Amino acid sequence: MNSKNLKHNYYEGDIFFIRKEQKIEGMQFTVARMNKLQLKGIVKCVDLTVAAYPIPRNLRERLENILLPRFYEIKDILDTDKSLPDNLGIELSKLNQEDVLYGLDSTSIQKLLRERGHKPEELKSLVSNINFI
Repeated sequence: MNSKNLKHNYYEGDIFFIRKEQKIEGMQFTVARMNKLQLKGIVKCVDLTVAAYPIPRNLRERLENILLPRFYEIKDILDTDKSLPDNLGIELSKLNQEDVLYGLDSTSIQKLLRERGHKPEELKSLVSNINFI
């Protein structure tokens, strides 16, 4: 995969990193490890949070303008590049973690995720256990 074709991420090794110009200085970042299905579940959670849930304006703007474009780009790669390993890393900020957990805390989002074949409890545990050093 050619990282130069990516607008919001760059891919190195088996990790999707946030492009430097899109990082907020002073924010904590770490790499979370997960399988492709879990990563697609997190993308779907953020997508559902924006579409199906009344959320604060600043959160909606962050999700629509920052997180979703980046996650959609990753999901498109997962859907088309079958040579990727099953276990991948994704760089997340502490704020990204909180935004994803906001959606995973919603029982309606959990229900919608279950209907789409994802395990919201597993995703919530995975995301909430991400450690930032």
